[in-house]
Amino acid sequence: RLRVAIGSRALPQSVRARLADGSITKIRVIGQGTAAIAGRSCATLLDELCGGVIDIDPITATELSGFNLQLDMSDTLVIAVSQSGTTTDTNRTVDLVAGRGAAVLAIVNRRASDLAGKSQGVYYTSDGRDIEMSVASTKAFYAQVAAGAVLSCAISAAAGLGSDQIRHRVLSALRTVPDAMRAVISRRSDVA
Repeated sequence: RLRVAIGSRALPQSVRARLADGSITKIRVIGQGTAAIAGRSCATLLDELCGGVIDIDPITATELSGFNLQLDMSDTLVIAVSQSGTTTDTNRTVDLVAGRGAAVLAIVNRRASDLAGKSQGVYYTSDGRDIEMSVASTKAFYAQVAAGAVLSCAISAAAGLGSDQIRHRVLSALRTVPDAMRAVISRRSDVA
């Protein structure tokens, strides 16, 4: 069976321990624009993998900071999704939730970004050529969706929720995405 093996840079031991002992009871996946849409797919899959045991919601960063902050958020894991890592609304929300005790993980393209520096764990979606900023590119979007799926598998396993069989199916399906994309691209003239 396929399984996720991500390092402590993406999912730190301190967050794994909080997931394992059940002290994280809420997960909020935030972003703005296309990053929020990619985050929605992450939250949906994570909710399915965790079987409803953890309260999981996708929410825009502005909605979380404007209407859903609690004084004590030590029971919350926030997954912040951003291409550039410089989105003001996302970064400000990360500051606010971290100041209230929430654990923060990031899915981000740019290595030296503000968001990477603010987060306890970072799952990078780039190959180190961090040239795209403020452009909603298809490859960045799909990289965020794929990273969200991988991170969802890792989080559910760390929490002791879901099954290895379901995670195997998700990861197997994820491996077929490049071939499916190549098949679609090969039909460019038909689509035109």
